Amino acid sequence: MSSEGWLLLALCILFGIALMGWRPGAVEGVLVIVCLLLHEVGHMVTAVALGVPVREFGVCGRGAYNRRAHSGRRRTEILISFSGPMMNLCLVYPSHFLPIIGNQLALYNLILCIVNLLPIPASDGQRILRNLLGSTADRSTRSSLEAPLGEARATLPAAME
Repeated sequence: MSSEGWLLLALCILFGIALMGWRPGAVEGVLVIVCLLLHEVGHMVTAVALGVPVREFGVCGRGAYNRRAHSGRRRTEILISFSGPMMNLCLVYPSHFLPIIGNQLALYNLILCIVNLLPIPASDGQRILRNLLGSTADRSTRSSLEAPLGEARATLPAAME
């Protein structure tokens, strides 16, 4: 994890503490980072299953990220892009069972899923739409959180109160 990643972790914990108090806030801050990482794990598992090499995975100041090769097939790119938000959607229901912070964490995962599916710059939704339309523009290997939007996603817990 980069030094920026540690800063992001500290900020998430501080936001959690500000919202919920010391213990539950610290746990929530860590779990937010875990949810961001699991989002990227969703992309990575799908990429590896489809034979696309993943080069790097981690947390930086803009959020969680993975760097992978481009598959060269639109269908594969759509599946990989779709799998991160679906991981967050799969986390919504089990999050409800966590005491004290469960509902807030479930809402965070639902919002992360929805925001990532919107066709906005540097989002999974933009990658999906671009591949559905057959565009060859900007075939970068950046992850869904490697943009200024990632900073907003990382600080989302503060806006959920």
